[in-house]
Amino acid sequence: MNSIAKSFLNVLSGDIFASLLSILSLSFITKGIGMEKYGLIILIQGIVSLVDGIFNFQSWQGFIKFYPKVKNDKNKLEKMIKFSYLLDISTAFIAFTVVMATKGLIGRFYSFSDREIVFIAIFSSYILFNILGTPTGILRSYDRFDLFRNQKILTASVNFILFAAGYFFKLDLNYFLGVSIFSNIFGGVLLNYFAFRILKKEKLLGFIFQKKCLDREFFKFTLYTNINSSLDIPIQYFDSLLIGKYLSLEELGIYKILKTVANILDRIGTPIYQILYPYFCQAAEKRDSFKIIYSRLMKITAMLAGSCLLMFIGLNTIGFTILAKFFQKVILDYKPEINLYLLVKSFGITLIGIHPLFLALGYIKKDTGILLLANGTYAIILLPMIRNYGLTGVILAYGIQVLIILISKVFIIAKNKSMHS
Repeated sequence: MNSIAKSFLNVLSGDIFASLLSILSLSFITKGIGMEKYGLIILIQGIVSLVDGIFNFQSWQGFIKFYPKVKNDKNKLEKMIKFSYLLDISTAFIAFTVVMATKGLIGRFYSFSDREIVFIAIFSSYILFNILGTPTGILRSYDRFDLFRNQKILTASVNFILFAAGYFFKLDLNYFLGVSIFSNIFGGVLLNYFAFRILKKEKLLGFIFQKKCLDREFFKFTLYTNINSSLDIPIQYFDSLLIGKYLSLEELGIYKILKTVANILDRIGTPIYQILYPYFCQAAEKRDSFKIIYSRLMKITAMLAGSCLLMFIGLNTIGFTILAKFFQKVILDYKPEINLYLLVKSFGITLIGIHPLFLALGYIKKDTGILLLANGTYAIILLPMIRNYGLTGVILAYGIQVLIILISKVFIIAKNKSMHS
């Protein structure tokens, strides 16, 4: 448990620090250019990220899955690293091309001006630097979560400084949009830099000179995980895109603040997923007793439940007062929505350990079916929920999606528990 606790604290410290700086940065943006223009940045970012999420593969799950099998064979490991990088780079170019080819269509759908369509084209340039799958797989496989922490802290710090400068010097929308692009590029370049440092230390830079070869198993697994990620796109982006279309840019800005506050929980849950996935993969490879895995999962779940409870209490004692000072007082009008969203997120984060366990046990195809069901349901009910209940409708639709996924996965794991004992 010590190694998992150490890795968790490394990632969590960086994530918590980055979250706090993100909230401060958000304050500078909303006060600097106003809620409506901030909503426009969020909308453009959401549009580009939607296309990026669908077409740009991130191969870190495949890398972690197959790393234990090839780690003792330098030649095979270098070939896997090269194939993984080539996959990431080629799909990034595909995603960038799709954005550029469809920006006019997107502009007409949202009634964008020519200037705003140019913003989409400029913002999409970050996709070419969004090569994160392979470096993520490398750092996680070599248990260098301290470098994830450093990357998050450095990126958040640069972001904070630049947004603060924009606020104090009263700069315009162009500047804040430019900082948003630069921040994404800087974070991607930095993560690859850290990964290359590890490869140099392990004397694996020879991967650059390996011949190109198709790793069918790696590609097949990565294809499935990325299809699953694409199926998760409605949850990640459709809410913002539909709010921007059917409500208002100001409400979109408010919704982003709501998510930023509640997503501090993701800063706790995501590193847990990142750390447990390699552990569960290796445990499954060694055929460890399911009782050992289950015990570890229960300890993590209890810890997360306690963290969520503390955050909920903190938000409702002093949190809203602090938020009102950082943002406009209108945020206080959205207390019910923020609390509801926090409750839904808490439920999902508390049981986040189910996801890496489900994947490590080999249920990748079942995962696809579950996501199709849950996200299909979400996509169908989201628009009528927005029209009838506004932001509350978005949150309730999200809650239904989370419930479907977790109940399905728990049922399948419990039903097949004897197979893994």
